Amino acid sequence: MFRKSLNIELVEPVVYLRGHPKDKHTINILRSLIRLQLSHPAIIQSVTIQFIGTAKTLWPEASQHWDKHVLVDSIIPICRSPVLLKKGVHAFPFEILLSNALSESVECGLGHVRYKLLCQVHIKPAWSPFGSQLKQQRPVVLVRLPHQDSLPRCISQTHTLQPSNNDSNTTTNEELHVLVESAHITPGTPLALCFSFSRPPLTIDHVSVKLIERQKFRARAKRTTRILHHEITLLPSDPPDVFQQQLEHFPSSLSDELRCVFAVPDKETLQVHPSTSNPNIRVRHWIQITLRFILQDGTPKEILMDAPISVLLNSIDDYITLPAYDQHAPSPSLSTTSSVSTIPSPIHSSSLSTSTTQQQQQPSHSTSRIIPQTSVSTPLSTIEGPTPTPSKSWLNKLHPRRSWLMGEKKEVPPPKYDDVVRNHHHHHYQSYLPPPV
Repeated sequence: MFRKSLNIELVEPVVYLRGHPKDKHTINILRSLIRLQLSHPAIIQSVTIQFIGTAKTLWPEASQHWDKHVLVDSIIPICRSPVLLKKGVHAFPFEILLSNALSESVECGLGHVRYKLLCQVHIKPAWSPFGSQLKQQRPVVLVRLPHQDSLPRCISQTHTLQPSNNDSNTTTNEELHVLVESAHITPGTPLALCFSFSRPPLTIDHVSVKLIERQKFRARAKRTTRILHHEITLLPSDPPDVFQQQLEHFPSSLSDELRCVFAVPDKETLQVHPSTSNPNIRVRHWIQITLRFILQDGTPKEILMDAPISVLLNSIDDYITLPAYDQHAPSPSLSTTSSVSTIPSPIHSSSLSTSTTQQQQQPSHSTSRIIPQTSVSTPLSTIEGPTPTPSKSWLNKLHPRRSWLMGEKKEVPPPKYDDVVRNHHHHHYQSYLPPPV
């Protein structure tokens, strides 16, 4: 029975878009691999990849519930000439250049932006006149990294505090500096705020932080727009009684700086969508801080701060934060293991050279390219296997020569695909091979 399987493997689970959507000079690369497994030799007629991106918005009150917009639809030929492949696993690596004008992946309740790779392989067994077609698809997630000039790394504002009763002895006004330590937040991570007073207040009555999310959905065909507004109150990371004691004891402390940490909800507690720049599905966020306190002269004050903020996915956290450094030295066992593991074992090298065959051809599409890969082959003379030992079975004890032959027998890897083509019917298969790059 002729068995075949087709898989699409991504080199990176998430493809990052670097730069502003209007930046046309930055190049983003989608790296992937087509893996084809054959149980018998077969002739591959063609291999094509299709990259599709669509944006959909939901309108329940309309006759047509969905408004669909195609963002990208590109067909990339990987192999167009017939190629005879032997039994085994074959890999077709490729790269696709992505423009910054593409929107990032979005998943909202009333709309989404999704991308996928669709692979089609036209195959015909060498012993059968009938052909077949293999299809496989794989979703692709695009994530836009924050631009260096889009938002600062922190948010800072300065407020002037003027007392209600004008005192002639007072020559300078008090100031309050509010600092949000990060302008990019991730769901499930803490958000730290810092309040710095030029003169400590008498009491601090209330501190609240809200995350405002606004979703804007647009349907071009219907010429309508829908806006959803959500306000999420952030809770302090400390228990309520501990947080209240911190506010009460702050005026009596010697420090003039108050630092509060709030928790951003994650997907399990409350859904917070990441910020997007798609014109059809636009998601933006603001942070709203309210602080009520009383000055030393008894004047009540209320400070309201509103500033834009960006919500990122968990996968972008490594790009905006420093890694955690381990102060402990690595153990000798780990260093020894890592040095030994770099030496390839004979069995692994042999299986790698004999089970993988890669075909390459330069496609005609301007935004894609095939990456040639050379197969790693280990000569048989360089393979040092274990010392053969005679078998101890009862049958070998009766026939000592059989035991000696079994001990000296080594596993010989099957010939490579290039050697088979070169030695057997080279002139016949020359027309099926792809032209050299």
